Amino acid sequence: MTDTILKLDGVVKEFAGFRAVGGPGGLSFGVRRGGFLGLIGPNGAGKSTTFNLISGVMPPTMGRVTLDGTDISALPTAGIAALGLGRTFQTPRAFGSLSVIDNVMVGLAHPEESPLAALLGRWKSAEKQLIGRAEAALERVGLIQRRHDSVSNLSGGELRMLEVARQLVREPRILLLDEPTAGVDPALQGKLSEILAGLHAAGTTLVVVEHNLGFLMSLADSVVVLQNGALLAEGTPDDIRRDPAVIAAYLGADHEA
Repeated sequence: MTDTILKLDGVVKEFAGFRAVGGPGGLSFGVRRGGFLGLIGPNGAGKSTTFNLISGVMPPTMGRVTLDGTDISALPTAGIAALGLGRTFQTPRAFGSLSVIDNVMVGLAHPEESPLAALLGRWKSAEKQLIGRAEAALERVGLIQRRHDSVSNLSGGELRMLEVARQLVREPRILLLDEPTAGVDPALQGKLSEILAGLHAAGTTLVVVEHNLGFLMSLADSVVVLQNGALLAEGTPDDIRRDPAVIAAYLGADHEA
């Protein structure tokens, strides 16, 4: 077992001849097992497309994505999720006709599916376990009191926290979060910071795309910067803050910003 859990090797994504990710030589970087990597860059830098390539939403045009040494470049999203990768999206996705807790439970496999198991009543114990896991996830994101509410009654920030809960209930080994603070009020951002710090401390590998640099830089232990789909810089948050190319391309003239 190596220290690198996720690796991109020469990854390229083209749309009708336009290279959205990869630059001249393809995009290559690794994510340390148990690390917290921030993925940043200007609008249009290719961050969400990179997440799509990692999570199987789309295949790369060239190059490889490996998870714990397994090539996942051509795997479907379900196959990649089964290997322990979770991912949230910029726009929260929820089933509006279901309750909050039912939204968290969607996608959890029922451990007892046979007619014999149902006849023996073992499904009842399994159902209790699933509900318990869902309630624990909602407790962690501060939505336990809303568990029986319709998801349509949640605010935009609460929907984002629900997205996080839906991933936590699966206990992923590596979690990709796409703009988790967007639309989240400051109080919930503090709660989210605690959740991510706790996950990191417990050994979950985190990769986070985030425009809120103050939020991200206080949590990440490494940062990758993209520009026009290519790798511009990588290093610790302090390295990135001092990098002249990053300051010019992303942070602008106001270094302290």
